[in-house]
Amino acid sequence: MSGHQSAFGIFSCACFLFLSLGTMQAQDPKYSVMLEDLVDGKYERVLFRAIKFTEQEKTKKHPEPYAYMAQAYLKIHQSDDPGLKESYPKALKESLKYCTKFIKKDKELEYVPDLLDFIEDLRAETIAAADTEMDAEKYTRAKSLYAYMSKLDPTDPSAYVMLGLANYYARATRDAEENWSTASQLMGSMTGRIAASEESELYRDEPLTESMDALLKTGLIRAAEQLDADGLRTKAVELLEAGLPIFEGDRSFMVTYGQIVG
Repeated sequence: MSGHQSAFGIFSCACFLFLSLGTMQAQDPKYSVMLEDLVDGKYERVLFRAIKFTEQEKTKKHPEPYAYMAQAYLKIHQSDDPGLKESYPKALKESLKYCTKFIKKDKELEYVPDLLDFIEDLRAETIAAADTEMDAEKYTRAKSLYAYMSKLDPTDPSAYVMLGLANYYARATRDAEENWSTASQLMGSMTGRIAASEESELYRDEPLTESMDALLKTGLIRAAEQLDADGLRTKAVELLEAGLPIFEGDRSFMVTYGQIVG
């Protein structure tokens, strides 16, 4: 989500935050002041308040403070304020860290459903940052970001495809193969090729989000083309075959499929 300069844009942003956090705020009124600060753009104040909750015995296990910290850090990352961004150069990774803690602590999934839009926004920002690191050949940094994405949603096949590619470029081929195997199993579960199993956590029965879908397609194409160029056509074909039921008919995917699989 980008910031808006107009009064209407500010109002819309405020409404979005109230809507997305309304359930949380209603269940725990003591956190409402952080919601107000978040809407008012007082992101540092949100962090100062939230960290106290995470350190207090009575509230450190509650998911909500971690959600507020994650949102405040993402807003800082997206901010146009150079001073704020300079003070928090790792705001995106901090947002990812606290969001994954939030998800982990929300064992009964009471709050995560209310923040799916925020999580998708965070995922999109992470994809953009990881892509920059990949282009700069900073694969360790890219791996860290894709690993966080796999924690935002352990059933996201796109995260594992790209984590595998980052590992492959970093010459960690065994890890890459494991990542791609996980991605293939998840894609198989989505298309019914692999049946659900109570023993397996590698199962996805929900549609991909917009950012997942886009990343999965480009990731499969990029990985397959690289593997094929390196003489590993069999592995390239495996990845493309796993993605075919999802992207059959997509022009860019089918071009690569036709070139490699035939």
